[in-house]
Amino acid sequence: RILVPFTTGGAADTLARLAGQRLSEMWGQQVIVENRGGAGGTLGMDAALKYPADGYTFVLISNSLAVSQVLYPKLTYDLVKDFVPVNLVASTPMVLAVHPKVPVNTFAEFTAYVKSRPGKLSYGSCGVGTAPHLAMEMYKFQTQSFVVHIPYRGCSLAATDAIGGQLDAILATAPAVLPHARQGKLKMLAVTNPARTPTAPEVPTMAESGVTGTRGFAVDNWYGFVAARGTPRETIERFDADVRKVLAQKDIAEKLAASGVDVMLGSAQDLAKLIDSDMKQFATVIKFAGIKPE
Repeated sequence: RILVPFTTGGAADTLARLAGQRLSEMWGQQVIVENRGGAGGTLGMDAALKYPADGYTFVLISNSLAVSQVLYPKLTYDLVKDFVPVNLVASTPMVLAVHPKVPVNTFAEFTAYVKSRPGKLSYGSCGVGTAPHLAMEMYKFQTQSFVVHIPYRGCSLAATDAIGGQLDAILATAPAVLPHARQGKLKMLAVTNPARTPTAPEVPTMAESGVTGTRGFAVDNWYGFVAARGTPRETIERFDADVRKVLAQKDIAEKLAASGVDVMLGSAQDLAKLIDSDMKQFATVIKFAGIKPE
């Protein structure tokens, strides 16, 4: 079983279903993908702990769970104490874009424009406490800028209003922004990733912009597998190895890329470091911005 603590149709769901189908073929045994969305992924994580730690259940998480760990005051689980990292598997770029009416063409110009009009511009995110929301608030914190946040219940809804001009800017996942930008309906200025993404290699990172306060800026919308603590080590190692084989297949990588997902294979240690660093930086931003759970 691959448990996805998010609703169907998103990047995590696409990733889990592609991997699950290929693992089923590899093992000659059905792999069930189970979606348990809600409350920033916390409902799914709670459900995961109710299954036995026998090596038959793995959970596909994103950095939204690192957000939830520091945003929600009373969780029924602890992401670090109750789960063990298995591997890092993918990343979905997050893109800052503006409506064509905004007279800027680069991230540096956008920052200067924002600073000259504090509180007069608005940006849309995919929702309170989502990775794009936290990334933009981190940008505001590090550059001492003020842009009004307008939360939406999903990236595509925010993109619709950004295209319509109700928003000046949007920070959202690449699948919600790229198609409209390719049609000239939005101008892409930067990605939040630590390095340029194969999905849109022409878009620079915030970190390389030279804007004061953004050197080293890195908020990656990553995905990785975890298992309940106590899961047999040999089962974790086999799952890790076979997932790597699946994601290394060219057709799987191409299908994911078409959905705006970059394969990014890393170890359990890599995932543990990302969870730790994101929890620390998100806690700082949540306190700075006064973000409260919905």
